[in-house]
Amino acid sequence: MAKSKSFVEVLADDPNAVPDVILLNGFTGKSAMEGYTRLYLNAVLNEFYEIPSDAILHTASATTAADNPLETSYLWIKADAELIRKGKSVADTKTCFFTGPIQSAQTAQTNAAAAVQSGPTGVQNCTQAPATCGNTAWPGCPANPN
Repeated sequence: MAKSKSFVEVLADDPNAVPDVILLNGFTGKSAMEGYTRLYLNAVLNEFYEIPSDAILHTASATTAADNPLETSYLWIKADAELIRKGKSVADTKTCFFTGPIQSAQTAQTNAAAAVQSGPTGVQNCTQAPATCGNTAWPGCPANPN
C-alpha cells in the first residue's frame, strides 16, 4: 500500500513557489449544494462553511481517533476560494478569506476595538477571567477601585 503524501508534499511540491492557501479546522460533512463540501465550525453543528470541493487542496485528520473522538480535520483551501458561511447564529454571507487591504484593515480595527471594550472575559472593562467556565454562575469582575 502506497504511503499518502504529507501536506507539505502536496502543497509545496515546488520549493520555489509559496502556496497561496488558507487552513481551516472543523468537522467535515456532506453539503446540500452540488460540488461543495461542508465544514462545521463547532460540535453543535449550527455554524458552517460551504466550500467548493475543487478548492480543497488537501485534508488531514487533526489527531488520532483516540485523541480526537469528534474527528476534526484540517482543510487546506485555495486562498481565493469563495466560501459561503451559514448557520443559525449568522446571516448567510459570501466571503473570500483574508484577502485585500480593506478586509485586513477592517479585521484589525474590529479586533482592536473588541480587545479594548471587553477584554478576555467578554465583559466590558473586565480583564479577570473566571476561575471556572461552562454553565457555572460567575459573579463577574471585582468592583473597580477607581
